[in-house]
Amino acid sequence: MSHHTPPQIAERLEIAILTSEHMRLHWIDERDELHYFTEVIPLELAEGKDADYLLCRVVGEEQVISVRVDLIQNLPTPVK
Repeated sequence: MSHHTPPQIAERLEIAILTSEHMRLHWIDERDELHYFTEVIPLELAEGKDADYLLCRVVGEEQVISVRVDLIQNLPTPVK
């Protein structure tokens, strides 16, 4: 588990990955600072040098995106 993401959030995201949960996430892109609101299926929680990233497949597309976890505005509930 990463030291960038609080354990309860990492655990919730791992459950979403294991169950192929569809998630409608709102996040801010770290490169262009645009807001995105997209339905995704989480694939992997990856640790980066300065932050963790959630690799997701966009529902209805073959596109895989990387979302910086600390820039997700609406983390799914329940979170312990």
